[in-house]
Amino acid sequence: MTIRTTVLVAAVTLLALPAAAAPVQVQFVGDDASDEVMSQVRSAMPDESSPTTVLEARRQGRRAVSAARKTLNSLGHYAPRIDLGIESSEPPSAQLRIDPGPRFSLGPVAVDFNGSPPLEAIATDIRADLPVSQGQPAIPARVLDAERWIVSQLREQGYPYAEIREKRVIGDREAETIEVTYLVRSGPRVRIGETILPEHEMVTKATYLERLIPYKAGEIYSPGKLSSFNTRLVETRLFRVARASLADEPSAIDEDGTETRDVIVTVAERQRNTIALGTSYSTAEGYGLQAEYARRNLSRRGDSLITSLTLAELEQSLNVLWRRPNEFGYGRGLVLNGGLIAETTDAYEREAVMLGASFEVARSTDFTYSYGVNAELVREQDELGERDLQIFSVFTDARLDKSDSVLDPREGWRINGRVEPSYTFGDESNPYVRSVGQVSAYVPFDEDKRFVLAGRFKAGAVLGANAADIPVDDRFYSGGGGSVRGFAYQAIGPRGADNTPLGGKSVVEASLEARYAWRKNIGLVAFVDAGSVSTDEFSNFDDAKFGAGIGLRYNTPAGPIRLDIAAPLNPSDFDDPVQIYISFGQAF
Repeated sequence: MTIRTTVLVAAVTLLALPAAAAPVQVQFVGDDASDEVMSQVRSAMPDESSPTTVLEARRQGRRAVSAARKTLNSLGHYAPRIDLGIESSEPPSAQLRIDPGPRFSLGPVAVDFNGSPPLEAIATDIRADLPVSQGQPAIPARVLDAERWIVSQLREQGYPYAEIREKRVIGDREAETIEVTYLVRSGPRVRIGETILPEHEMVTKATYLERLIPYKAGEIYSPGKLSSFNTRLVETRLFRVARASLADEPSAIDEDGTETRDVIVTVAERQRNTIALGTSYSTAEGYGLQAEYARRNLSRRGDSLITSLTLAELEQSLNVLWRRPNEFGYGRGLVLNGGLIAETTDAYEREAVMLGASFEVARSTDFTYSYGVNAELVREQDELGERDLQIFSVFTDARLDKSDSVLDPREGWRINGRVEPSYTFGDESNPYVRSVGQVSAYVPFDEDKRFVLAGRFKAGAVLGANAADIPVDDRFYSGGGGSVRGFAYQAIGPRGADNTPLGGKSVVEASLEARYAWRKNIGLVAFVDAGSVSTDEFSNFDDAKFGAGIGLRYNTPAGPIRLDIAAPLNPSDFDDPVQIYISFGQAF
């Protein structure tokens, strides 16, 4: 087929197509058609194809009239004039001629309490602070917001059963006003009585749950405190069902009508034993198997005993952690831990026995900090030789998490840091201070958070000792699935004469990821990582290594499974061309 014939066929095909869809024509008249009104009305027009008959055009026009009227009403124009006409063109089309009419304002706004009114001072404050008042534009959304505000204020003042019984709205077309009266039933004011716990129906001791109560018997009811108690019950992770609510009947009534109602706690406990298994793989670190056994409520005080086992090519370890949350009151817990570990990496061989204790404080759901002590008996061997050490350290760390998910964040940010002064005894005696911090951020580029740009920056340093005198596990290394992808585990940084990694006194790392939710359960990732390790106290990017790659995420109810393939951008002679990583959760 010649080019001329192809063009002719395309032209005939285009002529055979129906004419382009003509939207409903909207014309505004009158003095009240502001730019805001015209813009919102046009935006509210139904998105429809061009009609083929006059009857279809008329139906389309009626739908447009309805949409325009609703929009104008929502903006306070309650008496618009909308004329509908049908043009018998080919194709036919609907035409609207709209006069928005005046914007109504609020007339008198009243709050009437029927039944048992609240205290006079509370009623006076509500009327004075009402967020709508006479003379304001009569916007329906604001009138509804004020209704919710009244109920919220009453409940905050101790009236849990407050409600709007009726809202009377009277319009005056001539005066161009809307008069609103809220008929409110406040119900009785409530004082909190005793908290009734189902002691004989649960393993958990009542004395432990009493630590979670944020109020005192005799206080005026507060919806925030009762909600906080419910949140704390859920946070224990001890129960399948946990609910605290006011009793249906009062236990006492004061002379002024204030009722005392107990708080009834209903719970259904979870299974106390959990077994979890996990696995990981990378071309540099090989296969790894993780197993965990958790015994909840060991002492019936909300504690958990967690035993974890790791069997991997580079590491074999057994750790036991006993967490006693709320040991010293809500949000203040005790953690005891111990473990055995054997590591064999390109940088060193290490065997250690560890014991530690820490005090954890949760100041809020997103801010926690802790401090404690650790002791280790270590035998290690690296390029510099073999040595036996005893390490004693104290530490403090803090974490502020403003992200929207632990395993798969799509918005927000995180920052955490740790400072750990230590002293070594044995074959070497050295004091030093190890500090490390990291910040990460997640920025969505659409409302559904399908496309997210994620970034990470980490910096650390050891002060007070030479790199060769620092225990091998406290030196900094970089490279691998958790730092700079594309390079082998511990591959970035100073090396010995035989290319053995030596570790350094400081580290700087940065990562940038573009994450795209391609399907409901499948995500795609492109990333660039960079890292630098130095024997100086402060590292820089002068000799940084860069890696880049792509990844696949498969979302499960517990979080995403991660597959990354990366290559070094500026490899040395001993770096492999490609690295593969498989693990659980996002890279950061």
